[in-house]
Amino acid sequence: MKKKFTCLFIIIVGILFANPLEPVFISELYFEDGNWILEIFDYYELYSYPTLDGFYLKSSTDSVYFNDGVTWNENFVFVVAESDMQEPFDINTNGDTISLMYDPEYIYDQISFGENVNPPLADQSLARIGLEDGPPIGGEFFLLAMENQPSIGYDPFSVSSYGTFTGYVYDSLMNPVENVQLEYSPGLGYGSPEITTDENGYFIADLPGMNYDFNVHLLYLATIDTFITIEPDSLNYYEFVFENYVSSDDIEIESPSSYYNLTNYPNPFNPTTEISFSVPQTSSFVIIEIFNSRGQKIKTIKIPNSSSQNPNQITWNGTNENNKQVPSGVYLYKLVSKGKELAANKMLLLK
Repeated sequence: MKKKFTCLFIIIVGILFANPLEPVFISELYFEDGNWILEIFDYYELYSYPTLDGFYLKSSTDSVYFNDGVTWNENFVFVVAESDMQEPFDINTNGDTISLMYDPEYIYDQISFGENVNPPLADQSLARIGLEDGPPIGGEFFLLAMENQPSIGYDPFSVSSYGTFTGYVYDSLMNPVENVQLEYSPGLGYGSPEITTDENGYFIADLPGMNYDFNVHLLYLATIDTFITIEPDSLNYYEFVFENYVSSDDIEIESPSSYYNLTNYPNPFNPTTEISFSVPQTSSFVIIEIFNSRGQKIKTIKIPNSSSQNPNQITWNGTNENNKQVPSGVYLYKLVSKGKELAANKMLLLK
């Protein structure tokens, strides 16, 4: 018995040392009347300094030190405002990365918004939540979520605002499809709600308010990949239609993405890529629509007519409708004819 206990202790210690805890401090961000407020709490109680001397905040465009003598307590929820900084500190409210730094360039903690989570609306904050990664000792990972009841100064690393994600899944004949799995990224860790349709094709789950990449699939028979924003304290209703699947006859129809051969090369790319596809001669008025990771359409490209030298290939130069360069990231592109999606695929822009 003693040997078993010793072995178990060694295994646990080994896991802990193999996965050392990273400092986690920044718990909430709030914008009010043109000013920012940042909540800091020592989640793992790792901090051992009496003050924040030598610490500074860094954004994509700015870097400012804390005032000298700002005291710190590991059990204290610290609300940081511009008055705690040596100079005004600039944060881009449309999306930014904020780091808690220590001399000279050590990152104690970091948050980002504008991609995985939208910028906060009026009276919203961005609250960070700790989520289990998996049993038995998987640690935690931390995500920002939109919070409709800001809790600046108390209740760190939690949210009370969840959005209800609900709707139906249908086949190409609009018959409900049961046992469809709706997987999402970022996942919410071990114990996250599993989303599966019932016999009526209905699904429902409560999720933190952020952006997700949803994979809606029924084994290998049918798949839909889409970007969705879950708004907190809201009913987020969606309907998914498997255009390449008929559940009533249990027949798999040829996949549109394969049928139309929608691809791009190179992938990843910088700064241009060739998007190619195949369409029947009877098809007319086809376009390419390009979406960012938040599901926003950023570009529509008309397909050259049949008299063009290569009517089944177009070039995208990584710009939006205003001909401005878009940032690195994953983009979804669709082949569309007369408002109907024929095929879709993903591409990766790396700069």
